[in-house]
Amino acid sequence: MTLSMSPDAPPPPADDIQRQLAYLQAVVSSMPQGISVFDESLRLRIWNEGLLSVLGLPPETVFVGALFSDLIRIPASRGEYGPGDPEAHVERITALAMKFEAHCFERTRPGGTTHLVQGEPLHMGNQLVGFITTYTDITERKAAETTLRKQHSQLHTIIESIPSAVSLFSADTHLELCNAEFQRLLDFPPELTRPGTPIEDMFRFNARRGEYGPGDEETIVQSLMKRARNPSSHNFERTRPNGDILEIRGVPLPEGGFVTIYTDITERRHSAEREQLAQKVYSHTPAGIIFTDDAHRILSINPATTQMTDYETFELIGQTVFGLLNLEPGQNTDELQAQLAQRGSWSGELTVNHKNGSSLPVGTRVNRVDDPQSGMPAHYVWILADITERKQAEDRMRHIAQTDALTGLPNRLALLIRLAQILPDARRHQWKVAMMFLDLDRFKIINDTLGHQVGDELLREVACRLSRLVRETDFVARIGGDEFVIILPAINSPADAASIASKVTAALSSPIETDAHELHTSPSIGISIFPDDGADADIILKNADTAMYHAKAAGRNNYQFFAAEMNHSAAERLHIERKLRHAIARNELNLDYQPQFNATDRAPIGVEALVRWHHPTEGLISPARFIPVAEETGLINDIGDWVLNTACREMARWINAGLRPMRVAVNVSARQLRRRDFCETVANALTTSQLPPELLELEITESSVMENPQEATLILERLGRMGVTLAIDDFGTGYSSLAYLKLFPIDHLKIDRSFVSDIEHDLNDRAIAFGTIALAHSLGLKVIAEGVETEDQLDLLRANGCDEVQGYLLSRPLNAAAAFAFLHASHVPE
Repeated sequence: MTLSMSPDAPPPPADDIQRQLAYLQAVVSSMPQGISVFDESLRLRIWNEGLLSVLGLPPETVFVGALFSDLIRIPASRGEYGPGDPEAHVERITALAMKFEAHCFERTRPGGTTHLVQGEPLHMGNQLVGFITTYTDITERKAAETTLRKQHSQLHTIIESIPSAVSLFSADTHLELCNAEFQRLLDFPPELTRPGTPIEDMFRFNARRGEYGPGDEETIVQSLMKRARNPSSHNFERTRPNGDILEIRGVPLPEGGFVTIYTDITERRHSAEREQLAQKVYSHTPAGIIFTDDAHRILSINPATTQMTDYETFELIGQTVFGLLNLEPGQNTDELQAQLAQRGSWSGELTVNHKNGSSLPVGTRVNRVDDPQSGMPAHYVWILADITERKQAEDRMRHIAQTDALTGLPNRLALLIRLAQILPDARRHQWKVAMMFLDLDRFKIINDTLGHQVGDELLREVACRLSRLVRETDFVARIGGDEFVIILPAINSPADAASIASKVTAALSSPIETDAHELHTSPSIGISIFPDDGADADIILKNADTAMYHAKAAGRNNYQFFAAEMNHSAAERLHIERKLRHAIARNELNLDYQPQFNATDRAPIGVEALVRWHHPTEGLISPARFIPVAEETGLINDIGDWVLNTACREMARWINAGLRPMRVAVNVSARQLRRRDFCETVANALTTSQLPPELLELEITESSVMENPQEATLILERLGRMGVTLAIDDFGTGYSSLAYLKLFPIDHLKIDRSFVSDIEHDLNDRAIAFGTIALAHSLGLKVIAEGVETEDQLDLLRANGCDEVQGYLLSRPLNAAAAFAFLHASHVPE
């Protein structure tokens, strides 16, 4: 950090200096982070209360001029820097501080809080005048990461414990998760059951091996895709070519996508068919069998039907079978008879009335038996299978899936199901519904210091207190960690929600007694109101969550209502995403090209393709705004493909127009690199454009290749074998492992502009840049520096062996026509 003042400016008046110091102290004091400023002698000059809290310093030890070594001696004496002599730690840390080097690391104190510690030297002109350090509390972020990992593990365990095959597809029909039984039962190869696999790939695989019977593959697949894109609840059976019969039950999810359960019912079906063929089995089968005439009047029943209903044969003969059955809501006797008349069969679930007034669920299958002479319907065979145990198992499974195991409260899934029931009623009756998102303050401290068992007891007691204070029509759920949600349907006004929030705060204000501890916690509550704050479940839940964080920021142990401005940043992202989805189709994207030069003679040796977005109404939209959104949404794949193909075609066109062959560099995102077909995409771009492979350079950030270095090595080796050159972009800003770097088949290291911009003045930046050049040359790589804007920067880089440069000093990014003219003028064709 550099402080500067015009040498010609007169010194400010004493009053102004005092006022400026007062302003500075007010700013520092109000910052949420701890902050300290030491001078060049490591004496304390500026600090705030956060510093005392983070380091646990007694107030009397912190004063203007306090020595750095005296202050760190306090936590050192408490053993916070590890075992060993505290004075040795003080000497070591003081020696590091005297280097005045920028640093950034995480530190966890014995109390369990974690802080991000960031420091950098202060300069006034070229003179070092001190060091500033900030301490940011990241405890909650760490806790959230732990909670997400735990939820993922729990979900995986539940899914794998289900005996049937289970799959979950997202709204865009890509596989999100499945269990091992899914691959085994449907006999899929492993690559088709990986998350992210399109369901269309599965349909095509099945169609090719005859799973759907004869017919044109494309017609079958498109028909299935139409149903997948517009899912509805379904329950049907499918017989595989190997004879296995699968019961397939699916249901769409409120937020999009659908869940499907596949059960192997082969043996059950074969057994049922054999029972129907043998009269002997008819008399002993546990399934109820009822023969009726064509008007569905009962002609006979088997002993199992009597056992099932307690009705004897003579009590039912002549009665319509529908008098014995209870149809579920949505089922209709006339519709059922019409289906039987049209199709000759029906299957599903019904309820059979018992003589004592009770009922039991039955799986029902009805088949029509036609008169062999006239061909007219003569009889119907009703087969009733008691599915009480299966329904109980499904209820147990449903209870497990919708219940929080620790507290017994409904979980997130149950919450979404309940909202799907409440909100339609609220729209119909014009009710207001309050959504309260509750987070426990200090829970992590209790959980970390006293143990998970004590934390679990606290959560159970909180669940009990919340359940006791709400109405019978209200709904309380735990959605993970220390987060709870309360739904208040049919409230008169937001004041009703505020009243309940006050009761919640009061209910949790009294201590919670465990076997050995008296625990204290408080809630931060966010409230959103339907329909004022959102038209659907996702929005009001998200807005209540946003309001909860607002409550925490307001000092905890309080409630806050949602305010629309909280979502400003989210709205901006959605605004960009919505327009970006049409940018390619509407020809709003174009490429600029920034020339790259030989550092020695300044001769152009290539260009870097840079994507630009010109919106028809908003004008030029900065890549800093739309590239992160494209990365997050996956649109970067389409944009990246367009950039790759356009850049290859443009360079090939320039060469055909007389330009000396030179390379074109294209940036590749982490998402593109993870695509299984990325190498094929590059090969197709080269083939289509007729550009020689050695003239294409792919620039890949070091952070993207380090996400999965083993897989990245394989991809880069394939690209290298194609003849494409490879560069590591923004080198030094990520976390490369030199052990992997030497294995990557790359040609260039690209020094990030952040190290070049201050290379004339900052010795650290200069050391990093020169060290990168030496490292690259030792590995047989060339180095290109970006962001070169001054002659001094170029001279320093060139003197230390930098091979190539690009930046405003030699050329700004140019549009295609201007770039061709510039390059053509710089080189006379041979």
